[in-house]
Amino acid sequence: MPNAAPAARDALPDLHGISREAFDEIVNSETSGRRSYELNYRRPIRPGGASGITVGIGYDCGYSDVATIRADWGGKIDGAMVAVLAGVAGLTGAAAQRALGEVRPLVLIEWDAAIAVFCETSLPKYLAMTRNALPNFDQLSPTCRGVLTSLVYNRGASFSKQGTRYQEMRAIKAHMIAKAFDRIPVELRKMKRLWTTPNVRGVALRREREAKLFEKGLRASAA
Repeated sequence: MPNAAPAARDALPDLHGISREAFDEIVNSETSGRRSYELNYRRPIRPGGASGITVGIGYDCGYSDVATIRADWGGKIDGAMVAVLAGVAGLTGAAAQRALGEVRPLVLIEWDAAIAVFCETSLPKYLAMTRNALPNFDQLSPTCRGVLTSLVYNRGASFSKQGTRYQEMRAIKAHMIAKAFDRIPVELRKMKRLWTTPNVRGVALRREREAKLFEKGLRASAA
């Protein structure tokens, strides 16, 4: 989404130590920006695969428990909608798909609430996951930290998982340990092998944008 509108220019959020450009990359990758969000994502969706019912800026209820959903969304949206989301906590895959038709008409989340939960809850959570998973994380520039947080937001902190599907994730961790930061964009691009069909091409494009942004962050830190 290279032409997507900036994520939330009308209010400067707490970026939690990543750059604004990286922040916008995460939000635009999840929603294509504010206008697209308001047209397509105010109501719950299910992206497919093992996903659960997803709301806001990529907030997957399938991977949250009831208490977390109530804490994250309480006070941001109507209590009745919070209860609906809590009711689908932990549902993923086919079970979530079966529930979507019932849930979708009952929940409508405006942009401001979605951004608030992302900034106050989701971003710091995933930033902490990334920091905990990768040695030398804080030696990176704010842009590079944001790129790796974007990766974890999309793929989880799967830097130690086995199997060929995660070989680039393991390599990124090895590069972080060795402080070979300049080798990370190569791994991001190599990951594109996983998303070759038209229905998942957007993920491959996201990896390319992340690689370019990481390279930009490296140049900025070297200047």
